Amino acid sequence: MRSVGLWITIVCALTAMFALADPARAQENEVVHQIEGRLQFKTGTVAGLRVRLLRRDSLEPVGDTFSHPDGSFTFTRISDGDYLVETFETETLEATSTEVILRPRPRRPISLNVFIDIPSKSVAAKTPAGVIAADVDLNVPKAASKHYRNGVKALKSGDALNGVTELRAAIAAYPNYFAARLDLGRELRIEKRFQEAEDVLSPLPAIAPRHAEPRLEYGIVLLELKRPDQAATELREALKLEEANWATHLYLGWALLESQPQEAETHFKRALELDERKAVRAHLALARLADAQGMRQVAIVHLEAYIALMPDAPDTDAARKLADHLRH
Repeated sequence: MRSVGLWITIVCALTAMFALADPARAQENEVVHQIEGRLQFKTGTVAGLRVRLLRRDSLEPVGDTFSHPDGSFTFTRISDGDYLVETFETETLEATSTEVILRPRPRRPISLNVFIDIPSKSVAAKTPAGVIAADVDLNVPKAASKHYRNGVKALKSGDALNGVTELRAAIAAYPNYFAARLDLGRELRIEKRFQEAEDVLSPLPAIAPRHAEPRLEYGIVLLELKRPDQAATELREALKLEEANWATHLYLGWALLESQPQEAETHFKRALELDERKAVRAHLALARLADAQGMRQVAIVHLEAYIALMPDAPDTDAARKLADHLRH
């Protein structure tokens, strides 16, 4: 007989992953860094432009975000290595690629500032200097922008209460404020205020239909609200826009785990291909699926992979006991 109690422990551990503040967070014992950047265009800044962080050697995506109204962007909890910060081409702006090396000696956490000049295409010559948005937040009123900046500053300083208040004020002043809705929705998710997060995030697919990140955030919230079918719809749309995102594959796998286990397995495996360490809990889901099919050896392989990558995690002891049980 299989150890049902141990599987319940593992499933609880899988469920707990949705409460993570950042799906891409590194292990606590790692030295991690932060990249703070700003996109510049002549005398102005570039808002709403997609920015991606890649590993230089493998070109594997590490992070994906959009520049704020002041042109700023941030990537947090980045491990040692050589990276590329890429911005994407638009109708008026050229793409860029900037090399970033994070190998401090002595080895310690650092915050690296990166300033990127965005070149314009010839058609951009008539564009007035100032804030240039790629396809979102084109007409943000000054009052809304001020509330947004105050909100982001408050969140960065750890003042979540004031941060949420300011972001709500930004949205009240400009309901289609993409950046404010995304940041507020994420903060509410982190605080486990899922119904409020849904209310904030649900308009984003219509506001920014070409952006994958809000659909990922919205999908995670729908999962927390026990609506996996709706979550799967949003996450599938996110993958159409950005296939190489380990987090989207991971959460889509979870959304499909009970209703479509074969498809879920495909997405869990793809998440591991993209980033095994960050998507490490996919090993637990794959072990569960393999065990349900009577494939004990496959389940053991996945449990051992999880144990090797997460030797000190709270649920590792349960995974170890389950692997031992399946061997006998």
